[in-house]
Amino acid sequence: MQSSSNQNYWRSFRRKSMVGQLVIVLLGLELLLFGSFISVPLPTATSRNIENFAHASAVDFVARFPAEWQKQFNSKIPFLSQPVKSVRYSNYVPIIPLAVLTGYVLSVPLAPAAAIGWITLGLVGPGMGIFLFSCGGGADYWREPGFGYLIGMIVAAWFAGRLVPMERKSWRQLVAAIGGVLLTHLIGLCWLLGSSILILLTEGDSVYYKWQPYLGEQLRNLTWYQLPYDLLLSLLLVALAFPLRWLTTILTAPDIANRNRNRAQPLEQLERLSESAV
Repeated sequence: MQSSSNQNYWRSFRRKSMVGQLVIVLLGLELLLFGSFISVPLPTATSRNIENFAHASAVDFVARFPAEWQKQFNSKIPFLSQPVKSVRYSNYVPIIPLAVLTGYVLSVPLAPAAAIGWITLGLVGPGMGIFLFSCGGGADYWREPGFGYLIGMIVAAWFAGRLVPMERKSWRQLVAAIGGVLLTHLIGLCWLLGSSILILLTEGDSVYYKWQPYLGEQLRNLTWYQLPYDLLLSLLLVALAFPLRWLTTILTAPDIANRNRNRAQPLEQLERLSESAV
């Protein structure tokens, strides 16, 4: 039963417009390229820092009111009269949620193809003056601690596109968004830890990448600080992006010429049969 459904899926994929599918892949690649150059300073995702950010934001909001109102606010909410503590910020690049969005909108196999194209461009781009990754790029980028997260983006795009069919079901959207993000971080962590352990086992202490002494810091920066924002943004994008799935349906519809040709074939067969009968 599963094999027959897969055969039907790939048969329908071959019937779709190849030009439309190419346009869709290029749109997904453009979306990922756009996300590569977005960097937003957000409060570092620790409980204490988020509390400090909420307190500072509330104090700043109350400060916009007249002085009499501020006194009333401070008397009724003692929390506002406490001294404001410093807030730490980290630069956030929403590339993982965009990979999940690409998978949700483009589906399989177009979304993984767009993700693979983006990673390929990042690996060969430095030769053309294009730097998509945080640490530059190039053929040796697999040595960087975040390379596993790039591989995870391909899996996230495949997972989101494979799980969510054309009908809209809330639980599928929820699992696609959360599962895509968690798979990306899981693969990234496995790559980060696995590559470090493999180097130690094969090369010992004689070979060191510059990030290896700071492995804990890399784990914290790449997953612990990023994961909450990745989950929230992925859920928001998936919830809002359902209308965009219709764009995929329209652009990948079978060519009109092919449909007319398929309709004309039964008529031609009837004409041949009538001629042979005469």
